[in-house]
Amino acid sequence: MARQEANAIGAKPIAAILLAAGQGSRMGGGKLLLPIGDATVVERAAKSLIDVPVADLIVVVGTYGLAIKRQLSEFPVRFVLNPDPSSEMAESIRCGLKIVDPASVEAFLVLPADMPLVLPETIRLLVDSLLASDKLIAVPVFQGRRGHPVIFRSNLYETVLNFRSPQGIRPLVHGDPSKVLLVEVDDEGVIADLDNWDDYRRLLKLWERRRQK
Repeated sequence: MARQEANAIGAKPIAAILLAAGQGSRMGGGKLLLPIGDATVVERAAKSLIDVPVADLIVVVGTYGLAIKRQLSEFPVRFVLNPDPSSEMAESIRCGLKIVDPASVEAFLVLPADMPLVLPETIRLLVDSLLASDKLIAVPVFQGRRGHPVIFRSNLYETVLNFRSPQGIRPLVHGDPSKVLLVEVDDEGVIADLDNWDDYRRLLKLWERRRQK
């Protein structure tokens, strides 16, 4: 499916890049295919973005690309391959950006797929806050910690696409505070990533707490 069907009705004017190319080697591989409730990690991450909804959702895949494509086969997404999944995250971001039309959106966001519990309402708040401000970048903050997704105005497209640094895009996000909007959120999902088995157990506990509310 070329674009989100929601694009015409009510979609936020943003492109979302979901980073799902990593190998997950610290967990023996395939971490995005682990279950959280009745869906996998990558399905939950994609669904959060679809439920915003965003105008365009691009999933960057790598080593586990075929399995992830099967998981998301019914989702309104576009796929792009990072041919070097062992590369830094910034390379996956560039792979995704290359198929974004910056003229068709007001902003684009980047979300690692191993952060599956960011709430759609949090993403909507970030987008609305950025577009209502004079800032170029929006970053969520939960209890003093910066998290994801990071949202960039579309006029930063070429800057992000061509930026090179040993620290990836971190110098862009953390370099000039006058350009960055820090948005306080009540959503632990913005800092809850999946790097090891302890993280996985924490994600499962967060998921259960939310279900019980």
